[in-house]
Amino acid sequence: MTIDILYFSAFGMRFILFSSVTFLAILFLLKIKNARNSGIDLSPFIGLSIFFLSFGISRIFFGYSDYYMLEFSTEILSLYKGGVLSGYLGIIGVVFLSEKMLGKTKFGFTIFSIIGCIFCIVFLHTPDQIRWFTYIAMPISMMAVVANISISLILKTSGIIRRYMGLALLSLMLFSVFVVADTKVGQEFAYNLWGLPIALTIILAEIGMIATSTLLGFCFLSFETFTEFGWKDKLKELFIIAPSGATLFHYSFIKEARSRDPDLITSGLTGVKGILGEMVQSKKTLKVVDHQDVKIIFEYGAHATLALIAQENLRILHSKLATLSTQFENLFQDVLSHWVGETEVFLPSKHLIEEIFK
Repeated sequence: MTIDILYFSAFGMRFILFSSVTFLAILFLLKIKNARNSGIDLSPFIGLSIFFLSFGISRIFFGYSDYYMLEFSTEILSLYKGGVLSGYLGIIGVVFLSEKMLGKTKFGFTIFSIIGCIFCIVFLHTPDQIRWFTYIAMPISMMAVVANISISLILKTSGIIRRYMGLALLSLMLFSVFVVADTKVGQEFAYNLWGLPIALTIILAEIGMIATSTLLGFCFLSFETFTEFGWKDKLKELFIIAPSGATLFHYSFIKEARSRDPDLITSGLTGVKGILGEMVQSKKTLKVVDHQDVKIIFEYGAHATLALIAQENLRILHSKLATLSTQFENLFQDVLSHWVGETEVFLPSKHLIEEIFK
């Protein structure tokens, strides 16, 4: 009777997991819908949607396959094959995401995963054939995902993005462990090593997959766009502006940029900010001006306003501007409170900017 209850619970956990990952897929689809006309590359979010939705569908197939195995002691090929193929589609989605992030593999592993899926459909006709092929092919794809994300983590991220990506990588690796635990090999291993009933192993694996997939989804949902990884390439110019509109310091992120009068630009930025503030009659300060391919991001301090000109409005840029504003005012607090027009005193800002935006 206990075993029956465990199997019933295991069957129910598959549907709970299906609901959980399907909800995550819906969140990514809504994100795609909301950003559809923004010019943002949405293909990584499409890959994540495919991953979560396909994985959820695979749980339904495997749930019914387990039911027939329990009730009739037979493994239905169509159900098992449907579960594996849905899993393959999910793997294709996450492999595509990892290759899109790295940008150096020309989608070779995505193509490999698609070929594996086609091979499984055409040439494999028994559950054992599919099972052993999957045990070989899927780890290769998942190792590619882990490698791509790890390299992207090291080469393309820093600060808060690196922390989120590290958490995403950890959750993906743990997720993979729980997926393996839910396979026949994993179930037999747990039984032989710890004496765990197969149904209990399934329940624990499903709970682990719910937790880790939710954490993985949260990490990627926190990104407005995957161009956060290339945020340095989006920077153009930075202006530190006095309350009067004068330029305290100007820094260009573009090599060999043409010479322009910083005071003229800062006066224009101050004027635009003031006019827009009067027009909208909002109590909140203006944070972003969006001019198609150019965004102007503002950060306000007690004695200075920072204006960053960039190609995209990225969350990491707001974070770095806030840090720069705080450190700039702390460094020059005595000068700023009695400033009478000298700008040479702010030359150390160059090192400060390069340190924060490195």
